[in-house]
Amino acid sequence: MGQTYLEQLQKGKGNRQVICFPYLGGHSQSFQPLVSCLPDVEIWAFTPPGHGLNSEAPLSHMQQLVELYTGELLRVIQPGAVLLGHSLGGLAAYFVAQRLQEKLPDTASTLRLVLSACSTPAECGITRYDQMSDDDLLEHLFSYDGLPKELIHEKELLQYFMPVIRADFRVLTSAATIEHHPVYIPVLYLWGERDHAVSLPSALKWGQYLNTPMKLQTIREGTHMFIMHQPSTVAYHLTSFMTPELEGMNLVE
Repeated sequence: MGQTYLEQLQKGKGNRQVICFPYLGGHSQSFQPLVSCLPDVEIWAFTPPGHGLNSEAPLSHMQQLVELYTGELLRVIQPGAVLLGHSLGGLAAYFVAQRLQEKLPDTASTLRLVLSACSTPAECGITRYDQMSDDDLLEHLFSYDGLPKELIHEKELLQYFMPVIRADFRVLTSAATIEHHPVYIPVLYLWGERDHAVSLPSALKWGQYLNTPMKLQTIREGTHMFIMHQPSTVAYHLTSFMTPELEGMNLVE
């Protein structure tokens, strides 16, 4: 039986579809808290190689991840779908949106993109995560709530996951090497006001990568991993974004 990279988490009851791209170390089941807050929406989520129950070796370059994700999406994506990517997943979702503009231009023109707590590709190339020691990488993750605090003393468990963590950091760094061109679809950016990994000026730099105005939504009291801790808030803003007549957010040119 082949490995599964894209899983349907919920069938939904209407014509709205959300595709979820996981953060560093994440997988499809990482989005279960969000699923329960969007009961009527068809939801799909990715599990990259080496993550969750996938036993393959993890990928180490963003281009590999983007090609894998794009290939999987071609069989399920519907017009009007929302691509939702958090942190590392936001970068992947952005590059997948670019690829879909090339492969499925008619469908791609109807899509919406949600970038959540992610730095721009250029900024990801500044810090050489691939050259950090294991201890420094783990300290970096703990510093912005990227790992549960209760794991801080679980050295053996953390070392078990280090190959995946290190590979994901290489994917993150490699995003700076991929050629990009602006996407032409509506974009919502979710930013946590207590995010110690992505500053507001960094979030606003995404405007350079887009050919449409970006809607910026601040998540009050949100840390970097607000998608885990405040799923109902994220669901509320997703619903508004999927339903234009309910939108009331500020535009950032």
